[in-house]
Amino acid sequence: MKRLFFYLALLLGFGMYLPALAMTVERVGKDLYASGPTVDQDFRTFKEAFAQGGIERLILVNAPGGDLWTGLQVASMVQDAKIKTVVSGYCMSACSLIFMAGKERAFGNGHLPRVTMLGIHGAHSQGTRQLSPAESAKMIGLYKQQMGEKFDAPLIEQALYGIKEAGGFLRIREIERNLEKDRTPWFCPDGKSRFEQCQRYPGKDAYKLGVVTQIETLNLTLPESVQTKLGFFGQALAVQSLESLALPALQALFQGSCAGNTQCVGRAEDAAQKYVQAPDNKAAALGWGKPDFSWRVGEDNAGQALLRALYQCNHAKDNPKLCRLVALNEHRLLPFYEDAQNQLQSALKTLKAIPPESAVNERNEPGANTPSKLRTGDQITGMTPRVLEGIQRLDTADMVQLLIKSEPPVLIDVASSGGMLPGALNFIHGGLAFGDDKLEAAYAERFRHMLLAAAPDLNQSVAFYCASDQCWLSVNAAMRARQIGYTRVMWYRGGLAAWTRSSLPTVGRTPVAILN
Repeated sequence: MKRLFFYLALLLGFGMYLPALAMTVERVGKDLYASGPTVDQDFRTFKEAFAQGGIERLILVNAPGGDLWTGLQVASMVQDAKIKTVVSGYCMSACSLIFMAGKERAFGNGHLPRVTMLGIHGAHSQGTRQLSPAESAKMIGLYKQQMGEKFDAPLIEQALYGIKEAGGFLRIREIERNLEKDRTPWFCPDGKSRFEQCQRYPGKDAYKLGVVTQIETLNLTLPESVQTKLGFFGQALAVQSLESLALPALQALFQGSCAGNTQCVGRAEDAAQKYVQAPDNKAAALGWGKPDFSWRVGEDNAGQALLRALYQCNHAKDNPKLCRLVALNEHRLLPFYEDAQNQLQSALKTLKAIPPESAVNERNEPGANTPSKLRTGDQITGMTPRVLEGIQRLDTADMVQLLIKSEPPVLIDVASSGGMLPGALNFIHGGLAFGDDKLEAAYAERFRHMLLAAAPDLNQSVAFYCASDQCWLSVNAAMRARQIGYTRVMWYRGGLAAWTRSSLPTVGRTPVAILN
């Protein structure tokens, strides 16, 4: 289980946090708050804010970085203004330049200690994500100037020049609220490295490296505009009171999932109580079609809590099953599943025939050669085949006709974001493959269990699709189904992109399984 869920970027991609298109900037008294990605238009926003004068602190809240030029220009404004900078939550990439420009620098509260951090890495193209060492030279001067005599040249140079791709970072956490082991900086050369594979720097921390000028964490009251807005796979979560998931309600949910199983019922009361009392990110899931529940508390990241709760429910020992997520922190999630089901019938009524010329164009689109094996690792994107051996290819016109039948195929969505086709079951990470034999065998067994839970009859029609015709996850999933022994396997090559291009209806994403 330790190998799961290591990618912050992946979690954000799942839509656990609602996306922003630019920095949200708000002034409160002498404080300027900024949250979100750094984009080119932010230069004007900051310039106008600083022109008004009187700013004493710039507080950066959950800022993933972005445009390097803008980051450097805003950093220059911060230096000229001689103000204090503060980080609440994460401040990565271009945001770290803005933060480091502060005359004084500190971490602030408002987020969990372990997720309050600075992330430093080298320059890269936002479009191609290719590294740009020449641009990193512009960054190193700022870090050296601001860190002064504490500047650790080998460490910063490793962060700027030692990354293998844009997901590589040197991460440096808050000090006061963390244990020593959690204050220790660590460097991962890419976004796929497990934590234990990354290089750690014992004896160093944010203060000793000159990243912050004080050890103490500042007490902040974040304005609503920059507070974390949780979502559920791109769908907004309504603001709810703590009573919305009070102890009796959660106990009833857990016990109701037990279907009279004595052992399960016995665990429900204690589990519900521990869930309600947990102060940090947490999530819960219920078995769907089989008794049992799972819950996860103590996570740094809300998305991580969701995925781990779902995984534990799906792959419980001797009880593999599909599951539904029912809670994230104090939010109820079952309404999203109910809404998707309610949308199903109305969506099916609005399905329309695809114009003949569009159907012909889709059928004749170019494709790769028919594969003889699954694709692994970073090869899961790119032009997919036109045909798969022993598997029926579907185009949008075919998919429409199948969904309006009285007995449509079991439709499996292996994408992780965007809407879903009406009636689809979402298997997150449902089309992975591994070069390592041990990992591959374990994954194949999990896939088999989940597919049998969705389609117990090997003679049932099962159809797979992904985000587009550039996604090999659905290719892998269809080929796996064929290997398991399903006799009527289908593959919708165009996937969600082709479906939406035809202005066909979708429903909200509601995962029932995660495979890895």
